Amino acid sequence: MSTTSILIPVFPLQGMEGPGIPLVKSDGYYARYVSTDQLIEEDKITMSSGIKSPQIKQHLGHRLRRRKELIGRRSMVVDLSCLLSITGVVVIVIDTELQFAGVVSPLDAISIAMRAITTVTSLLLVMSVVAYNLIGIQLKIVSAGLDNWQLVITYSTVFKIVAEAIVCFFHPFPFGDIKIPMTVVEFEAERAEFNTRYVPLNSILAILMFLRLYILGRFLVVHSDLFKDTTVQSLGTLSKVNINAQFVFKALMTTRPGTCLSAILVTTLLINSWSLRVCEYHTNPADGKDHYAQALWLTAVTFLTLGYGDVTPQSICGRVIAIQTGLMGVGIMALCVAVLARKLEQTRPERYVHTFVQQIHMDKLRRNAAADVVKQSFIVWRLRKRGYSMNHTYVLRHRRKLLDAIRKMNQSHLTKSHLRECAIGTVEVSKGVHQVNDIVTSLKEENLHVNQRLENLEKLVTNIHFQLYEMKEILRDKEYSKKT
Repeated sequence: MSTTSILIPVFPLQGMEGPGIPLVKSDGYYARYVSTDQLIEEDKITMSSGIKSPQIKQHLGHRLRRRKELIGRRSMVVDLSCLLSITGVVVIVIDTELQFAGVVSPLDAISIAMRAITTVTSLLLVMSVVAYNLIGIQLKIVSAGLDNWQLVITYSTVFKIVAEAIVCFFHPFPFGDIKIPMTVVEFEAERAEFNTRYVPLNSILAILMFLRLYILGRFLVVHSDLFKDTTVQSLGTLSKVNINAQFVFKALMTTRPGTCLSAILVTTLLINSWSLRVCEYHTNPADGKDHYAQALWLTAVTFLTLGYGDVTPQSICGRVIAIQTGLMGVGIMALCVAVLARKLEQTRPERYVHTFVQQIHMDKLRRNAAADVVKQSFIVWRLRKRGYSMNHTYVLRHRRKLLDAIRKMNQSHLTKSHLRECAIGTVEVSKGVHQVNDIVTSLKEENLHVNQRLENLEKLVTNIHFQLYEMKEILRDKEYSKKT
């Protein structure tokens, strides 16, 4: 089989592919793994030997080198996207805080310059996101060994690119101060009245800019050791496991659950509190909800699903953020409970040690109870021998002690049996099944050996019988010859 007919494993089309996966090369009858450097050197020799372009594109070394280049380029694009997204968010937060403090107004040159910077970073961010998805399409083409981009692109891919571009393009307009109507709930004399207030459109767009922070998760995944490790990628390919963002998140939740949940919790509280403050600032600034501490308190109470009711959002925007905060709080609190339960659960060695200690304790209690049974029985027998009746106070007291000792002895025996049964898990059952299988296999082998020996013994007995018959015939012939 030639090198041009090598099959490359098809990597997952959704998510992010891993770098440096060793591909299978099959020059002979059996497949073998080859190193990346060796394949790249072969590709250089192939290109210098003057092979035609279609054959070079199908060469494994060329495809691997091309894939490695695309992965490096994609990492650079992700780094640039992360920098642009953080820059835009920080600049717009500073601009909004300066406007709230009364230092600048939306029509000042400083505010316009900051929003212009945000516009430039948003445009560059959209371009980087599109470039990231295009590199992903090229990776799919190289991994699958295809030559036409229309074979790997789907409607979901186009929808994903358009959705990411729209999300990353949300930013305040650099010029003007456009205001839009928003429904506000106001309470007067314990009655809820729905009024309309005009809120700056740039404030709503500033809140929507936080949607682009999903790129931080992409940045963490691309630079994760699990995602870059060639060994992990090889095992994932052989086991048909997608090494993508979901796999990395599950691995982090397994190894560092406290760090991940704390980061998500703090980020949610800070972002939602600031967004809630921006929404409530333009509705009724006199009630104090525009203060960040008050907004942080409302977000924390909503996140923990407490709902004291002392502070409530009035704008529709604030209520939408409160609903989103409550939903995230329910999910994250459920994860916290699951992680805490897993951390408090004993490991298998710890459970073995604890069970062994409890069994020793139960044995000790049973021995003491058995000794008390013998002791109280002897005391009752001695009192009865002295002439005390069965209903005497002394006899009744020791009889109660005798019954209590019997009860303790039986209870310790039952508890020990229960501990022995609880110590048996799936691992022990599997181990026992393997041991039984080994015993059955050895018995079958011994049975075959015994049957073979019986067959040999039967053949030996048959040979002896024929030899005795021949000896008998020989002796008979000799006797006959003597008589004649």
